Amino acid sequence: MAAAKKKSKTNKKSARVTAKPKAAARAAKTASSSAARKKTGTSKIDPLNRKVYRSVTPMLAVSDVRRAIDFYTSALGFTVRSVMDTPQGVLHAELVLRDTTLMLSPEDRRQNSLSANAIGNTPLTLYLLVEDVDDVFASAIATGGRAVSPVMDMFWGDRCGILTDPDGNKWMISTHKSEPTEVQMAEAMRQMRENPPESAASAGAGSTNRY
Repeated sequence: MAAAKKKSKTNKKSARVTAKPKAAARAAKTASSSAARKKTGTSKIDPLNRKVYRSVTPMLAVSDVRRAIDFYTSALGFTVRSVMDTPQGVLHAELVLRDTTLMLSPEDRRQNSLSANAIGNTPLTLYLLVEDVDDVFASAIATGGRAVSPVMDMFWGDRCGILTDPDGNKWMISTHKSEPTEVQMAEAMRQMRENPPESAASAGAGSTNRY
């Protein structure tokens, strides 16, 4: 009888010892699942917002956002992604061309946010690659742009023309035409120094000089 009681106590103790690892395993599994859910919830938000933007997104201050939208969509091929309208006017707009976003905001002298025309110049040139530079350049001029440099073949292999939009922002419209070697580019640069390109006013709509 005593032996049976002793055996029963031993079995109960063994059961308690066996239960501890099982409880620890359940607790660890629960903690792991909780951490996984927390991690999954956090990873849904991309801090770089790569679904919408690339590494650098230009934002232009313009005098009239609606007019700027009309110019960029009709002349340069952008499409409208969003327009944040208010009773006081458009607060923010975003346009898209292929994988690039262009932001627009109304100029505000109180915030020292001025358009290129208000400043009188701009240090920035937006380099825009298109399928047919001659066609896009002519369309942009007809829509209100102003030619700065005529369309011509450049020494690095692109055919380009420079214009300013109605707000004074400078655009270099380009089509990739060739991929010259370093020797060919050096020779083209030498020719450019000896025969500088004409101004837009005197050269007309385009030129075939290879600069």
